Amino acid sequence: MSATAVYEVAMNPAEAFNYTREALQACGVVVISQTPPAHIEFSLARKDIETGSIDAIMPGRALVATAENGQSRVTVVIDPATQFILYAVALGLAALFVGGFLFTSFNGLWFLMVLAGEAYLFWAIFNKWPADALIMIRAKMQASPSVRGGEPVVKPVAPIFAAPASSRPTGESIADQIRALAELRDQGHLTQEEFDAKKTELLKRI
Repeated sequence: MSATAVYEVAMNPAEAFNYTREALQACGVVVISQTPPAHIEFSLARKDIETGSIDAIMPGRALVATAENGQSRVTVVIDPATQFILYAVALGLAALFVGGFLFTSFNGLWFLMVLAGEAYLFWAIFNKWPADALIMIRAKMQASPSVRGGEPVVKPVAPIFAAPASSRPTGESIADQIRALAELRDQGHLTQEEFDAKKTELLKRI
């Protein structure tokens, strides 16, 4: 799953954009594309004892939006290194194959050890590595006293059983939802067309 962090930056969007780009490049990212002063697409390679000789490439993006008082809000998102999954699976199969010949009397135990290793790799791909990347980026972003925040955003878990709605949504709750959608649009998560369509749908509920 993607890892997300939000920063409050006491700079205008253009300055925040340049500062964020420099902070990302100081972490070793490769900027793929950029749309000043709002959007940066990048990739971050991880190569250590966990990945061996293979680069695990994590895609990412930084979104800059205008906040209150002319300041900026920067959202940094790191996606999992999904291309590394094939390598992890191949590594597990190779370990099972080789271990089947070398540890014939411990096949069951070896299988459990390989399974545990694969489970750790998948957890690392989708959780640990994106979180590690956010920590590294936060250290560079917070080098300036003008930057606050940067803690990982914890997404709430949706309840398994949702309570039935007791009444039609009020005008106030609709307005809150439209404001939230506008913020997502400003941060680049929604296009203007998607925002307009959802806004029209919400207004019909009043």
